[in-house]
Amino acid sequence: MRPRLSVVVRSYNRLPALAELLGALLAQDHDDFEIVVIEQSTVRLPAEVARIDELAADPRVKLHRHPPLGGPGARNAGVRAAAGDLLVFIDDDDLPASRDWLRKHEANFADPSCLGVTGRFVDEHGDAKPYVNSARARRDVLSFNVLKWQRVYARTDVKKRVASLMGGNAAIRRTTLERFGLWDECTPIEDEPSLSYRIAAEKQDDEYLLFDPDVGMIRRLDVPGGMAKRTLSGPAYAKRVFTFLHNVVAHYFPVRFALLYPLYVGFVWFHVVQWIVSDSKRHVTLAQRAVGVLGFTLALPPLWAYWVVELWAKRLTTGFPTHRPMLAPRAAPTA
Repeated sequence: MRPRLSVVVRSYNRLPALAELLGALLAQDHDDFEIVVIEQSTVRLPAEVARIDELAADPRVKLHRHPPLGGPGARNAGVRAAAGDLLVFIDDDDLPASRDWLRKHEANFADPSCLGVTGRFVDEHGDAKPYVNSARARRDVLSFNVLKWQRVYARTDVKKRVASLMGGNAAIRRTTLERFGLWDECTPIEDEPSLSYRIAAEKQDDEYLLFDPDVGMIRRLDVPGGMAKRTLSGPAYAKRVFTFLHNVVAHYFPVRFALLYPLYVGFVWFHVVQWIVSDSKRHVTLAQRAVGVLGFTLALPPLWAYWVVELWAKRLTTGFPTHRPMLAPRAAPTA
């Protein structure tokens, strides 16, 4: 018997946090689910491994250990290992905000036209007003700007149909992934939009993605381990954004990308400067931020030229990246 629902968990070098998450998931008030864990840690302390194995003794837990697969690669591996008709995604540094988290996700799929749902990200410190401009957040939640960059605003409070799906606190039908494919694995950052691009282009008029603020997930930003994005240097973070734009956006929107290419260069500068000032854990003091912004501004033009040459040299030697990995449909049941 297949479970109705599979929770897919990606984990990388966060075994204590993973144990906490598994405990919270096993306590969910839901009668028919499994937990599929894609555990990719490169550091495994014996006591931490023993605790994970203890939790994995529960028959609802399916533990799969892998070498590092990357963000979208791990998510795709979890989908392929899952048995449920509905797939719910959460990473090892997050927690469900309530014991009925799974039931709330599942309830939205009573409408057969609902393809996928993203729930609200709840600040672990209880920030009651997460955005300065609440009206803009409600308007633009899970949408794309003219450059096809995802605008998230997933801490807002309005339930509405949206253009994109997040990778955490998200639920999607297995049949949706069988139709539209999985997530492109050729980017180290922003690994969610590729699927949303395809859904927007190919779905029926009455089908939709939904943002539901009643489905809460506690978002924890300072758990050690994982991809450690916020500890990167400005140029290292910019290279990840550059790769996403050239490997993913340029593939799905080639004319737009070519015509607006100078805007993409300016966008990377603006986005990374904003990240240095507001999100980076490497640039904490005012002096560190100032040096980081100035250094990145001076370094970006030669770095961009080098990255373009490097990108095309790689494509000429190893080929273009692949897109739209597929999920095989289930075989029809036999009598």
